[in-house]
Amino acid sequence: MKKFFVIIALISAIVLVSPKFIGGVVETEYQLALNKLNENPAITIKSTTFNRNWYSGQVVTEMTVLLQHEEIDDINIIIEDDISFGPIVFTDEGFRFALSFSKLTINFTELVIEEIEDFTKNKIHLSSLLTFSKDIITHITIDEVSKEVEDNNIVSAKAVGKFVLENDNRLYGDFNWAGLSAKTADEIFTIEAVQFSLDQTLITGSYYQGNAISTGDFDFSISAINAKDAMGNPAFLLNDLLVNVVSSVKSDLLKIKMNYSVDKLALAGQQLEHANLDVVINDLNITVMQEINALLTKLSSTDQEVFSSDNMGKLSVLITKLLANDPVIEIEDFSVETPEGKLESAMQVSVDKKLFDSANFMSIMAAISARAKGKAPLAFFDKLGLAPMVKQYVQQGFIKQKDDELSVNVNFVQGQLNINGNAIQL
Repeated sequence: MKKFFVIIALISAIVLVSPKFIGGVVETEYQLALNKLNENPAITIKSTTFNRNWYSGQVVTEMTVLLQHEEIDDINIIIEDDISFGPIVFTDEGFRFALSFSKLTINFTELVIEEIEDFTKNKIHLSSLLTFSKDIITHITIDEVSKEVEDNNIVSAKAVGKFVLENDNRLYGDFNWAGLSAKTADEIFTIEAVQFSLDQTLITGSYYQGNAISTGDFDFSISAINAKDAMGNPAFLLNDLLVNVVSSVKSDLLKIKMNYSVDKLALAGQQLEHANLDVVINDLNITVMQEINALLTKLSSTDQEVFSSDNMGKLSVLITKLLANDPVIEIEDFSVETPEGKLESAMQVSVDKKLFDSANFMSIMAAISARAKGKAPLAFFDKLGLAPMVKQYVQQGFIKQKDDELSVNVNFVQGQLNINGNAIQL
């Protein structure tokens, strides 16, 4: 029995004393993260104050987000972070064993619109858990918002997200928003179920510094967008918008596959179904891509003229290095189904590195090689009133017609455009 009480006493002492030491670890990790973030050219950390007590602390950080836009001022933000130190912390999901748990409040120092300020303070809830393995788990909750002004009513449903930064090199999580409905005297508008998720593993660069190149998945979807006029007549309809991006690396070369699809789209008297776009980018050198990212990020955060001869020269040098691995952009499928039939197309674009002169960026036009093909039903263009123009192009040989199907083959090589065997002077 005596040993049992000794064990309990030791555990109690550890629980009571350890927050003091854990607080020091948390402060160090917090400062390291801010130092990394401050290396992002688009962010400037103006000040940080860390007040640490035995079991808790507060961090106040003032930063500026540099937008570098003539008509939009930079954004000044103050982040207040109330922290509880481990080893045992109480979160919105119950108690957890962790280094710390914090709740964040974001204030815009120059924000004068009271309703927006109230929304950011009272409707957006941010929390962060720092685990013993120093992973960062962030929860985002946006409360339901309802606003009525005269006869106009808008309701934004609750949104919830969770993201994990693991070992500074893997970022994964998801965000779900139930949607929005708006009603005015002229229109009824709804957005249904919006979701996105990602699982990315860092290859090079940094998530903090804004130059990350990573591999993995990204998914985004909207269940539906629907607009009707005051009489209930449909004005716009979109069903099942899906975006999927998958990136992978082999032998230091990056491959990106992108798919965009819409199950149904109706507007302006047109109804389209099963719209699809598949794009593949092959053989991008990840080291060169990081250099390009760094240059573009630097240019976007300074007052330099982006298209100055000096900057274009720097970009040309990087393009030369990128072309060494013969990257290719391919649109594998760009298609849509209409009541009159299916429209289909595909294209492949590459650049001949032997024809690109780094001393003359515009030489890339002569170095581009593109091949494209497409086909579509004549009835689709007839419905749009374009049949006479199409027939004229058929007569000139720029469009081929077989029965009621139209087709075209396009080649662009060394600055020369060729359509169905007909050379076009540019």
